[in-house]
Amino acid sequence: MNMKIGLGLTWHIELHGQRYAIEALLFDLLEAVERGGHLNFAASATGVSYRHAWGLMRTWEERLKLPLLDLQRGRGATLTASGRALLLALSQAAAQTQGALSQAAAQATALLAPTLESNRALVRIASSNSELINGLVDALYGAQWQVVLDVLGSEAALHRYQRGDVDVVGFHLPLGELGRTVGMALTALLDDARDQVFLLELRALGLMSRPERPLSELDELIGDDVRFINRQPGSGTRLVFDGLLGTRGIAPGTIAGYRNEEYTHSAVAAMVASGSADAGFGTATAAARFRLAFKPFVQERFYLCVRRSAARELSEAVAAYVQATLASGERAPAASEIQPSVGLLRRLHNPM
Repeated sequence: MNMKIGLGLTWHIELHGQRYAIEALLFDLLEAVERGGHLNFAASATGVSYRHAWGLMRTWEERLKLPLLDLQRGRGATLTASGRALLLALSQAAAQTQGALSQAAAQATALLAPTLESNRALVRIASSNSELINGLVDALYGAQWQVVLDVLGSEAALHRYQRGDVDVVGFHLPLGELGRTVGMALTALLDDARDQVFLLELRALGLMSRPERPLSELDELIGDDVRFINRQPGSGTRLVFDGLLGTRGIAPGTIAGYRNEEYTHSAVAAMVASGSADAGFGTATAAARFRLAFKPFVQERFYLCVRRSAARELSEAVAAYVQATLASGERAPAASEIQPSVGLLRRLHNPM
């Protein structure tokens, strides 16, 4: 029997003393209207009739006493401010809980699976936050592995791997000037004779801010008029950000909100998009998802590392996932980049 536990959010709202469950279809319809500009498009995209979609919208507008859509004959539909706020609330909640839910689901599966799937071998993963890690968990599960995932900062994940607590580690390393500090510290935890390294992702890190108030320089974070939202200590992004502050002589204490932290890039972006913060530091992908202004500062790479002594089937499953993921990306790295030696990693991320 193949078993995999999934966890998700359910939404409820209490109005006038009565509790209602918010159907996932409502969020799907709002997102589709935002994407396609018409309720007809949204109904088709979600697989329901126009009458059903229209009825659900009317039901919730009556309950909330607020319009969610602006329907104009012959001109399609747009979300009202209330509709956009509801959709943003969903995105922000999902961003803040996705990592924790995925990790909890993997741990629950690992606890229950042995009672049903005694033939599955266990693989333990510690990794910094990346959407691609969830894909790796799915790929390994499909290859008949039982997976336990812990999402940690790059530094903490590598320390656990070095101690032998986990079988696979995922971590981010910056290119350029920060390699002399961040790269040197993290690659010191690797061993060429022990470790097999795979490149999984290339990405840009930078300043995320609201479109109506775009920021392009780190100096603009200084003072009380900009509220910043940070990543947690030990994460690769926090190490990069602190390194950039150091090279520019900016004291963390001069940044309002420096000690306010979230655990994923999406959560940081959601805080900025919702107006709870004015700026954050994270990925271009997260900024684009929440329609934020983005100024890149650093290029970095995400790696997976497996012990050479690990089961051949595990190394092959990781390698197959890496190949499939890179093949679907915007740029296909050179063969030497896909499976670099630890020595090459140090030369690349510790420039002299």
